[in-house]
Amino acid sequence: MKFIRPALALSVLAAAALGHPRWVAAQDAGSAQPPAERPVIVERIEVRGNQYLPKDTLLYYVSTKAGTIYDEEVIKADFRRLWEAGFLDNMSVEENDTPAGNKIIIFTVSERKRVQIIDYRGSKALTKTSIEDKLKEKEASIKLDSFFDPAKARRVEEVIREMLKEKGRLFGTVKHEAKTIGGSGEQVTFTIDDGPRTKIKSIEFENNTVFSDGRLRGEMKKLKQAGFWNLSWLSGKSTYNEEKWSEEHETLRDHYLNAGYVAATIGEPRITYVDGKSGLFRKKPVKWMMIQIPVEEGEPYRVGKVKFEGMTLFKDELVLPIFKIKEGEIYSEKKLKKGFEKLRDAYGAQGYFQYTGFTKRTPNKDTKTVDLVLDINEDKQYFVGKINFAGNDSTRDKVIRREVYLTEGDVFNTELLKLSIRRINQLGYFKPIEKAPELGPSQLAENKIDVTLRVEEQNRNQFTFGGGVSGLEGKFLNASFQTSNFLGQGETFQVSAQTGKRTKNYQFAVTEPYLFDRPITAGIDLYKRKIIYQTFASANVFGYQDDRTGASFTTGFPLGRFSRVFFNYAYEVVTISQAALDPNDPLNFSTPTISDSFFIEDLGKRRESRLSPSLVYNTVDNPFTPHRGMKLTASGQFTGGPLGGTLNYFRPDLEAIVYIPHTRKTALGLRAQVGFIRPFSGTSVIDPVTGRSSLPFYLRFYMGGEQQIRGYNIRAVGPREPSSTSLVGGDKFALFNAEYYIDVVGPVRALLFFDAGQSFLAGDRITPKSFAVSTGAELRFIMPVLNVPFRLIYAINPNADPLFADKRTFRFAVGTTF
Repeated sequence: MKFIRPALALSVLAAAALGHPRWVAAQDAGSAQPPAERPVIVERIEVRGNQYLPKDTLLYYVSTKAGTIYDEEVIKADFRRLWEAGFLDNMSVEENDTPAGNKIIIFTVSERKRVQIIDYRGSKALTKTSIEDKLKEKEASIKLDSFFDPAKARRVEEVIREMLKEKGRLFGTVKHEAKTIGGSGEQVTFTIDDGPRTKIKSIEFENNTVFSDGRLRGEMKKLKQAGFWNLSWLSGKSTYNEEKWSEEHETLRDHYLNAGYVAATIGEPRITYVDGKSGLFRKKPVKWMMIQIPVEEGEPYRVGKVKFEGMTLFKDELVLPIFKIKEGEIYSEKKLKKGFEKLRDAYGAQGYFQYTGFTKRTPNKDTKTVDLVLDINEDKQYFVGKINFAGNDSTRDKVIRREVYLTEGDVFNTELLKLSIRRINQLGYFKPIEKAPELGPSQLAENKIDVTLRVEEQNRNQFTFGGGVSGLEGKFLNASFQTSNFLGQGETFQVSAQTGKRTKNYQFAVTEPYLFDRPITAGIDLYKRKIIYQTFASANVFGYQDDRTGASFTTGFPLGRFSRVFFNYAYEVVTISQAALDPNDPLNFSTPTISDSFFIEDLGKRRESRLSPSLVYNTVDNPFTPHRGMKLTASGQFTGGPLGGTLNYFRPDLEAIVYIPHTRKTALGLRAQVGFIRPFSGTSVIDPVTGRSSLPFYLRFYMGGEQQIRGYNIRAVGPREPSSTSLVGGDKFALFNAEYYIDVVGPVRALLFFDAGQSFLAGDRITPKSFAVSTGAELRFIMPVLNVPFRLIYAINPNADPLFADKRTFRFAVGTTF
């Protein structure tokens, strides 16, 4: 350190260790040095030159305080600490002596400029929002009011260049400019030149004789030649980048390995560019890419000796059949990968979730065989530490915990964890869990893992108040509250009231899925419903009034992880009477009438006392947007007999639903359902005049509606009286539905459907040729407030009778078909 007179007013550079800032010490040459035995006190500390940074903020990094003993080394350390805080662009420190022989420390600072404006200019391929989202993802954002850092700006440039490449702009450029605004503000501008779009014109292979160019191009999923029919213009697959090529390199390599070409190699592509134009209507400049990929195929190899290394948990002879490989057969990489996946599940079920396995291949060029060593790294067995939940602001922990098959302290079974996630998704309380749960070391023990399941609540409370119009119920007013997660405890609760010219409905229902904190379902449903069925056919209006008052009680318990048995008892009073009809009602819809003779016979009041057992096996992953799983239901209604009432019948029903995933965003759904009704005792007695039993028409099967055959009105499909258009209702039915789902974006789902079904009389055979058929397309989305699917349906009815159904129809509906 160098001492100079203050009159010189000079600053010198600090020692090399202090870098850019300056250290200046000043002393009055005429002043006498204080006595050695008297300590020098720091009288005060001043900060000069700061505009926006408070003095206290800067002095926080200075350990020397007013009134403390002066120590040159401590001040040097303070100087270094303040500089390394990163607030300053330049600084210096001065020491001035006071008449009393003490010191005044003066820090003179020049603040770094803060970023006040960030803008992105020149790009049409990228938006400001997309750039900012990507920067957040890459943790490369420049925050407003932060100090400008050129290194961070260069990182932003790298991210933007990567985004341009993803968009096929391989020749795009970006540069930044920092401009001072105001006293200490900085405007950072990123100027982007998209450059011409780059598209793949051709992909060719060299030296390939076993597989043609077309076959190899067909194996590639991420990169495609530009064309209309392969939809590359829609999916962006005609743009090239290194990440896509890396995936395709593995794809092509696996293709040869699956065919036994163990020695095959895929070289790096040679790319050439040609200027051109592209576009369907408006031609735009483009850089065409010609890609040539060298291939060395070799010859196919057969499996030689196979052995395991590192596997101690399972026996070799028990595991080898999982891989489905035999000595002497053509080598297949696909079989090995599937085998390792199955082995991963087996290890995961035993707590070895960090198991890894890979194949060591030793090809023999002379015999054209390849010896295999299946190398297993078992790692160690883990146990469950703590199970935590995050994101369940309304739903209580115990509601989720009771659906988790893992138990704290037990073996960390990854298969049970997967089943637990599926079960939580089935509840419908949360958005589907798609990300893997968070796993971390537990403080309980070294070999324990803490599991955190992060969920996102979705509103399961439905409150409605208003009115509506429908072809079935006419005009109505309604108010209701319904929730499947009442007070976050998992109960289903519903109270509703609806009144109108054709309908009056009142209902109170509550269901507890875990009675006394045990997996026992208990529920009660009290209701009163009245509806007038009014239809129009051949210039005649026909209708009847269906009035029901009843109560039902439900209980159930699990038989397995995804299977439950339920028992429902209901007592219902049903009154059928003639309705006051309005022939001018514009809401009348054209459909076959019910047979007049049936209607006249069925007027009056009936009491039904019925017991309905059901067995349900359900592995469907989500109730509203399913992709995989199945639901099998066997149910029946036993009415009358020892239960009392005025009707006696047995009504079984079988339903099978399966969902098959196709791609990440598509799936196929299938449903098949059959059922029949058989009266017994007094209800089965045949009337000698009509030739029919006393089973009322409303218990018979009439098909149609958005939950069965979408293109037909409700109760519009069924057997008719000979030489008449009147429906008589069936004693049995068969129904088939198929849906192909396409998840568009967020809660929006498009689907193609095919419905077919019919009801039949007791003595008739079920023949698919007589099925009513409806096919078409549907757009379905979850309504944000009600959280139920809203549906727009366009249906084509190819074999519809024009007297009773349109060939084409458009409908609105709520819910799902199955």
